[in-house]
Amino acid sequence: MYTEVRELVNFVCRYLFGRIPRRPTGIFAAELGNFLVAQFSSSWNISNPQHGEAERMIFMNYGSEGSSKCFASCAHEAGLNPDEVLSLFPSHVRIFANPGHVYLRAMDGGMNLPIWKGELNSDETYQSMPEHIVRSASSCAETVSNLGAAGKPVMFGKKAFPCNDPAVNELVNTMFVPLGLERNDQINSNLSHIQEKFPFVFSFKPSSSQTYTGVEFSQTRFGSSKSRPDLQTMLNIKQLSSQHATSSPSFSSSPA
Repeated sequence: MYTEVRELVNFVCRYLFGRIPRRPTGIFAAELGNFLVAQFSSSWNISNPQHGEAERMIFMNYGSEGSSKCFASCAHEAGLNPDEVLSLFPSHVRIFANPGHVYLRAMDGGMNLPIWKGELNSDETYQSMPEHIVRSASSCAETVSNLGAAGKPVMFGKKAFPCNDPAVNELVNTMFVPLGLERNDQINSNLSHIQEKFPFVFSFKPSSSQTYTGVEFSQTRFGSSKSRPDLQTMLNIKQLSSQHATSSPSFSSSPA
Protein backbone atom coordinates (compact mmCIF):
# COMPACT_ATOMS: atom_id res chain seq x y z
CA MET A 1 0.00 0.00 0.00
CA TYR A 2 2.85 2.41 0.73
CA THR A 3 3.81 2.56 -2.95
CA GLU A 4 0.29 3.34 -4.10
CA VAL A 5 -0.13 6.03 -1.45
CA ARG A 6 3.26 7.56 -2.32
CA GLU A 7 2.19 7.89 -5.95
CA LEU A 8 -1.22 9.33 -5.03
CA VAL A 9 0.32 11.87 -2.66
CA ASN A 10 2.93 12.98 -5.18
CA PHE A 11 0.21 13.43 -7.77
CA VAL A 12 -1.74 15.67 -5.39
CA CYS A 13 1.34 17.67 -4.43
CA ARG A 14 2.14 18.49 -8.04
CA TYR A 15 -0.72 20.99 -7.88
CA LEU A 16 1.08 22.75 -5.01
CA PHE A 17 4.64 22.94 -6.34
CA GLY A 18 5.71 26.43 -7.30
CA ARG A 19 2.88 27.98 -5.29
CA ILE A 20 3.50 26.74 -1.76
CA PRO A 21 6.97 26.45 -0.16
CA ARG A 22 8.61 23.06 -0.58
CA ARG A 23 9.12 22.20 3.10
CA PRO A 24 5.51 22.66 4.25
CA THR A 25 4.43 20.86 1.08
CA GLY A 26 6.64 17.94 2.10
CA ILE A 27 5.21 17.91 5.62
CA PHE A 28 1.70 18.04 4.15
CA ALA A 29 2.60 15.08 1.92
CA ALA A 30 3.81 12.94 4.83
CA GLU A 31 0.72 13.79 6.89
CA LEU A 32 -1.55 13.00 3.96
CA GLY A 33 0.24 9.73 3.28
CA ASN A 34 -0.19 8.55 6.87
CA PHE A 35 -3.83 9.63 6.90
CA LEU A 36 -4.52 7.61 3.75
CA VAL A 37 -2.71 4.52 5.05
CA ALA A 38 -5.03 4.57 8.07
CA GLN A 39 -8.09 5.13 5.88
CA PHE A 40 -7.23 2.43 3.34
CA SER A 41 -5.98 -0.23 5.77
CA SER A 42 -9.34 -1.83 6.59
CA SER A 43 -10.26 -2.49 2.95
CA TRP A 44 -6.83 -3.16 1.41
CA ASN A 45 -6.66 -6.64 -0.11
CA ILE A 46 -4.07 -7.52 -2.74
CA SER A 47 -5.93 -10.77 -3.44
CA ASN A 48 -8.98 -8.78 -4.50
CA PRO A 49 -7.71 -5.32 -5.56
CA GLN A 50 -11.11 -3.72 -6.24
CA HIS A 51 -12.63 -4.84 -2.94
CA GLY A 52 -13.70 -1.78 -0.92
CA GLU A 53 -12.73 0.63 -3.70
CA ALA A 54 -15.42 3.13 -2.66
CA GLU A 55 -13.79 3.40 0.77
CA ARG A 56 -10.56 4.47 -0.90
CA MET A 57 -12.07 7.28 -2.97
CA ILE A 58 -10.70 10.79 -2.46
CA PHE A 59 -12.66 13.90 -3.53
CA MET A 60 -11.11 17.09 -4.89
CA ASN A 61 -13.58 20.00 -5.09
CA TYR A 62 -16.26 17.58 -6.20
CA GLY A 63 -19.54 19.53 -6.33
CA SER A 64 -21.70 19.14 -3.24
CA GLU A 65 -19.27 16.55 -1.86
CA GLY A 66 -16.58 19.20 -1.67
CA SER A 67 -13.10 17.89 -0.86
CA SER A 68 -12.11 15.01 1.38
CA LYS A 69 -11.50 16.19 4.94
CA CYS A 70 -7.99 14.78 4.89
CA PHE A 71 -6.75 17.69 2.77
CA ALA A 72 -7.78 20.43 5.20
CA SER A 73 -6.64 18.42 8.21
CA CYS A 74 -3.20 17.70 6.76
CA ALA A 75 -2.80 21.29 5.53
CA HIS A 76 -3.47 22.51 9.06
CA GLU A 77 -0.89 20.08 10.48
CA ALA A 78 1.68 21.42 8.00
CA GLY A 79 0.96 25.03 8.94
CA LEU A 80 -0.74 25.78 5.62
CA ASN A 81 -3.98 27.60 4.90
CA PRO A 82 -6.49 24.84 4.02
CA ASP A 83 -8.51 27.16 1.78
CA GLU A 84 -5.39 28.09 -0.18
CA VAL A 85 -4.47 24.45 -0.65
CA LEU A 86 -7.96 23.47 -1.80
CA SER A 87 -8.09 26.40 -4.22
CA LEU A 88 -5.13 24.95 -6.11
CA PHE A 89 -6.81 21.61 -6.74
CA PRO A 90 -8.88 20.91 -9.88
CA SER A 91 -12.65 20.68 -9.69
CA HIS A 92 -14.88 17.60 -9.97
CA VAL A 93 -12.12 15.03 -9.52
CA ARG A 94 -12.17 11.73 -7.65
CA ILE A 95 -9.03 9.69 -7.04
CA PHE A 96 -9.13 5.93 -6.48
CA ALA A 97 -6.38 3.78 -5.03
CA ASN A 98 -6.40 0.00 -5.45
CA PRO A 99 -3.54 -2.45 -5.00
CA GLY A 100 -1.37 -2.02 -8.10
CA HIS A 101 -3.47 0.79 -9.59
CA VAL A 102 -4.08 4.47 -8.81
CA TYR A 103 -6.30 6.51 -11.11
CA LEU A 104 -8.58 9.54 -11.26
CA ARG A 105 -12.03 10.06 -12.68
CA ALA A 106 -13.25 13.50 -13.72
CA MET A 107 -16.97 14.23 -13.60
CA ASP A 108 -19.71 11.63 -13.23
CA GLY A 109 -19.37 8.92 -15.83
CA GLY A 110 -15.95 10.17 -16.88
CA MET A 111 -13.24 7.82 -18.09
CA ASN A 112 -10.56 6.50 -15.74
CA LEU A 113 -7.24 8.29 -16.21
CA PRO A 114 -4.18 6.44 -14.88
CA ILE A 115 -1.95 8.03 -12.28
CA TRP A 116 0.12 4.94 -11.58
CA LYS A 117 -0.01 1.23 -12.36
CA GLY A 118 2.38 -1.42 -11.11
CA GLU A 119 2.83 -4.71 -9.29
CA LEU A 120 0.48 -5.73 -6.50
CA ASN A 121 3.45 -6.29 -4.20
CA SER A 122 5.35 -3.11 -5.10
CA ASP A 123 6.08 -2.41 -1.43
CA GLU A 124 8.72 -5.15 -1.51
CA THR A 125 10.92 -2.78 -3.51
CA TYR A 126 9.72 0.49 -1.96
CA GLN A 127 11.77 3.63 -2.53
CA SER A 128 11.16 7.19 -1.37
CA MET A 129 11.06 8.67 -4.88
CA PRO A 130 7.95 8.35 -7.06
CA GLU A 131 8.39 5.88 -9.88
CA HIS A 132 8.44 8.43 -12.69
CA ILE A 133 11.63 9.96 -11.26
CA VAL A 134 13.35 6.58 -11.33
CA ARG A 135 12.03 5.55 -14.74
CA SER A 136 12.40 8.90 -16.54
CA ALA A 137 15.97 8.05 -17.54
CA SER A 138 15.05 4.56 -18.66
CA SER A 139 14.45 3.87 -22.34
CA CYS A 140 12.05 1.12 -21.26
CA ALA A 141 9.68 3.51 -19.45
CA GLU A 142 6.06 3.12 -20.52
CA THR A 143 4.78 6.39 -21.95
CA VAL A 144 1.17 5.68 -21.01
CA SER A 145 1.68 4.33 -17.52
CA ASN A 146 1.22 7.54 -15.65
CA LEU A 147 -0.74 10.76 -16.15
CA GLY A 148 0.07 13.46 -13.65
CA ALA A 149 2.98 12.09 -11.67
CA ALA A 150 5.00 11.13 -14.73
CA GLY A 151 6.73 14.46 -14.98
CA LYS A 152 4.62 15.51 -17.95
CA PRO A 153 3.98 19.26 -18.26
CA VAL A 154 0.20 18.94 -18.59
CA MET A 155 -2.05 17.77 -15.77
CA PHE A 156 -5.80 17.54 -15.56
CA GLY A 157 -7.28 20.81 -14.31
CA LYS A 158 -3.95 22.33 -13.29
CA LYS A 159 -4.04 26.10 -13.13
CA ALA A 160 -1.59 28.04 -15.28
CA PHE A 161 1.70 28.70 -13.54
CA PRO A 162 2.20 32.46 -12.88
CA CYS A 163 5.60 32.47 -14.55
CA ASN A 164 6.40 32.22 -18.24
CA ASP A 165 10.07 31.34 -17.81
CA PRO A 166 10.55 27.88 -19.46
CA ALA A 167 13.40 27.03 -17.06
CA VAL A 168 11.24 27.75 -14.02
CA ASN A 169 8.34 25.77 -15.44
CA GLU A 170 10.61 22.83 -16.19
CA LEU A 171 11.96 22.94 -12.63
CA VAL A 172 8.47 22.95 -11.12
CA ASN A 173 7.31 20.14 -13.41
CA THR A 174 10.11 17.85 -12.20
CA MET A 175 9.58 18.43 -8.47
CA PHE A 176 8.53 15.59 -6.19
CA VAL A 177 8.26 14.78 -2.49
CA PRO A 178 10.67 12.10 -1.24
CA LEU A 179 8.69 10.04 1.27
CA GLY A 180 10.79 7.78 3.44
CA LEU A 181 9.42 5.02 5.65
CA GLU A 182 10.17 4.79 9.37
CA ARG A 183 9.03 2.10 11.77
CA ASN A 184 6.11 3.31 13.86
CA ASP A 185 7.18 2.92 17.49
CA GLN A 186 4.74 5.42 18.98
CA ILE A 187 2.19 3.66 21.16
CA ASN A 188 -0.23 6.59 21.03
CA SER A 189 0.12 7.13 17.29
CA ASN A 190 -2.97 7.45 15.11
CA LEU A 191 -1.65 4.42 13.26
CA SER A 192 -1.03 2.24 16.34
CA HIS A 193 -4.13 0.12 15.65
CA ILE A 194 -2.69 -1.07 12.32
CA GLN A 195 0.94 -1.47 13.36
CA GLU A 196 0.93 -5.23 12.98
CA LYS A 197 -0.10 -5.13 9.31
CA PHE A 198 1.34 -1.73 8.37
CA PRO A 199 4.28 -1.09 10.72
CA PHE A 200 5.72 1.98 8.98
CA VAL A 201 4.88 5.67 8.76
CA PHE A 202 5.77 8.16 6.06
CA SER A 203 8.30 10.88 6.80
CA PHE A 204 9.41 13.78 4.63
CA LYS A 205 13.09 13.19 3.87
CA PRO A 206 14.54 15.92 1.64
CA SER A 207 17.97 15.11 0.22
CA SER A 208 19.47 18.03 2.16
CA SER A 209 18.40 16.65 5.54
CA GLN A 210 20.53 14.42 7.72
CA THR A 211 19.68 12.93 11.09
CA TYR A 212 22.37 12.45 13.75
CA THR A 213 22.54 10.44 16.93
CA GLY A 214 24.37 12.01 19.88
CA VAL A 215 27.55 10.04 19.12
CA GLU A 216 27.44 10.88 15.41
CA PHE A 217 26.81 14.57 16.15
CA SER A 218 29.85 14.73 18.43
CA GLN A 219 32.07 13.66 15.52
CA THR A 220 30.95 16.56 13.32
CA ARG A 221 31.60 20.27 13.20
CA PHE A 222 28.47 21.47 14.98
CA GLY A 223 26.31 18.98 13.15
CA SER A 224 27.51 19.79 9.65
CA SER A 225 28.32 17.01 7.21
CA LYS A 226 32.05 17.62 7.74
CA SER A 227 33.81 15.50 10.34
CA ARG A 228 35.51 17.26 13.22
CA PRO A 229 39.30 17.19 12.78
CA ASP A 230 41.23 14.77 14.96
CA LEU A 231 43.13 16.75 17.64
CA GLN A 232 46.14 14.42 17.82
CA THR A 233 46.52 14.45 14.04
CA MET A 234 46.47 18.25 14.05
CA LEU A 235 49.16 18.34 16.75
CA ASN A 236 51.34 15.91 14.78
CA ILE A 237 51.03 18.03 11.64
CA LYS A 238 51.93 21.16 13.61
CA GLN A 239 54.96 19.42 15.16
CA LEU A 240 56.21 18.17 11.77
CA SER A 241 55.79 21.63 10.27
CA SER A 242 57.79 23.11 13.13
CA GLN A 243 60.59 20.55 12.71
CA HIS A 244 60.68 21.16 8.96
CA ALA A 245 61.00 24.90 9.49
CA THR A 246 63.92 24.59 11.94
CA SER A 247 65.81 22.13 9.71
CA SER A 248 65.33 24.14 6.52
CA PRO A 249 68.56 25.48 4.87
CA SER A 250 67.06 28.95 4.84
CA PHE A 251 66.85 28.88 8.61
CA SER A 252 69.98 30.29 10.32
CA SER A 253 70.83 31.75 13.69
CA SER A 254 71.65 35.42 14.04
CA PRO A 255 75.44 36.15 14.01
CA ALA A 256 77.08 36.57 17.41
